[in-house]
Amino acid sequence: MTGINRRQFLGWLAASSVLLQSRSAQGYSSKGSEASQRFASASQGMDGQNYLNLFNGLGKQLIRHPLPCRAHQIVSHPIQPWLFAVSRRPGTSIDILDYQSGKRVQRIMCTDGYHLYGHAQISADGRYLLTTEKSEQHEQGRIVIRDITINFEIVEEYSSAGIGPHELRLSPDQKTLVIANGGIKTRGREKLNLESMQPSLVYLDLHTGQPLEQVRLPEEYHQSSIRHLDIAADGQILIAMQYQGNPGDSVPLIAYHTRGESIQPLSMPSGIHSRLNQYCGSACFDSSGNYAAVSAPRGNIITLWDMQSRQFSKAVKVKDACGLANTGRPGEFLVSSGTGQLYMLNALTSARPSLLAAADNIRWDNHLSFIPPV
Repeated sequence: MTGINRRQFLGWLAASSVLLQSRSAQGYSSKGSEASQRFASASQGMDGQNYLNLFNGLGKQLIRHPLPCRAHQIVSHPIQPWLFAVSRRPGTSIDILDYQSGKRVQRIMCTDGYHLYGHAQISADGRYLLTTEKSEQHEQGRIVIRDITINFEIVEEYSSAGIGPHELRLSPDQKTLVIANGGIKTRGREKLNLESMQPSLVYLDLHTGQPLEQVRLPEEYHQSSIRHLDIAADGQILIAMQYQGNPGDSVPLIAYHTRGESIQPLSMPSGIHSRLNQYCGSACFDSSGNYAAVSAPRGNIITLWDMQSRQFSKAVKVKDACGLANTGRPGEFLVSSGTGQLYMLNALTSARPSLLAAADNIRWDNHLSFIPPV
């Protein structure tokens, strides 16, 4: 990393808040009709080939682009028509697809000795790509920041202030990075420290790389790995966890956090909790921030929450459902399943999820992303 590039990065942080607040205030309100909306997900065909898929809000497939390995999350560029397919741990590549031309723009490779954790974010002005990564030389995870305008050159790297960082989110003002440190030390797909793991939620100052706040669950829940999160416009954090201990234990799996407070588990009926099978896959606020959904693919259910009262609302049965995205309409979510289905789900009605599309030759991966128009 060159000094001038780091100075440019810090200058961007100081100057960007007005523009970024203006962009974030738009939220999802301009999504338009279902046919014009765009969503993306990684997938795997029955032949084992991995893909990046783009489809509309009616479930109609628009692009199916082959990938060299299994991707986890798809993120989009806010200005260019680009999709970034982030490799699943311990993958080392990010494929960038121009979804207007259907052609690959570039393939980014990790620095030697590093690998990805499957998640990324792009700054609201489109300049910086931020990823959670692991380095062989560091026990704690790394936050790697690349400047998209200079051929994805690495301009900054921070510690994630924890082991095994997974999902990350930029705060609404783009000055803080919120990181789910899962706490699990790994070698490839092997988990090495389940007895001593210490997951945490970290708020990182993007200007200095220093932790502003780090919170953990009580010690008795140290095997509840904090893996996925979403952030509402008011900064409220929704947390989805995966328990690494005794399958019969009753432990928190869904929680929320507000700056300056402790992590607060969300309670649900014991019969619902047991059906989660100790594994939550995705966390998602609706467009209003008043409702939330958390998927549990191993339990074949999605839990819905009233985030104003922070009360359990209901659970709906959807086989192997994991991917979640809000549609821009209050209380509404798009859902993808590992069995090839896409559903529409509404937290405000008692209606069952409505099937949008089904494909026998596809398995949707864990995450689903709304793609804003550019």
